[in-house]
Amino acid sequence: MTRHPLLIGILLAISLFAAIACTATTVYLPAIAKNLNIGAAPNRSWTPQPTITPTFTPVPTATPAPPAAQLPPDLPTPLPGSWTFRPGDAAVVVNNGPVNLRRAPGYKNKPTNDRIALVPAGAHVVILSGPAKVDGLIWWYVDWNDTQGWMAERSSGGKTLLAQAQ
Repeated sequence: MTRHPLLIGILLAISLFAAIACTATTVYLPAIAKNLNIGAAPNRSWTPQPTITPTFTPVPTATPAPPAAQLPPDLPTPLPGSWTFRPGDAAVVVNNGPVNLRRAPGYKNKPTNDRIALVPAGAHVVILSGPAKVDGLIWWYVDWNDTQGWMAERSSGGKTLLAQAQ
């Protein structure tokens, strides 16, 4: 059986084209993807992140401080001095994402059940007591939707989490 020279030429041309295409793909495709901004960037993750949409909650009118009987008996004595909030003040979560509401002030070496809730961005809280200084942060005992707990005024990185409600 004789091989046809034209068939051999076609097969060689296809093989050469495939080799050139594979080489070009591996050399040029990453540069093209980078220019089009498609691909994994250093600060991006393939893990889906929750989308948080702030909801509007009307600012409560001046709420008087609750009677002492509604506060837990084991609250620390408020620190003396001038502070951002006073009991009875309305505050709003100004963080871009949710903020932890905790059973006790502090965030270091806490059990997993210390977090009571995640308070969403834009939520309004009422300051019930405080402040307490724990783990280098200022903590306030707050009421959010009839749930009471401790919330930090700022994050460990210094970002403001709670601000006066307007």
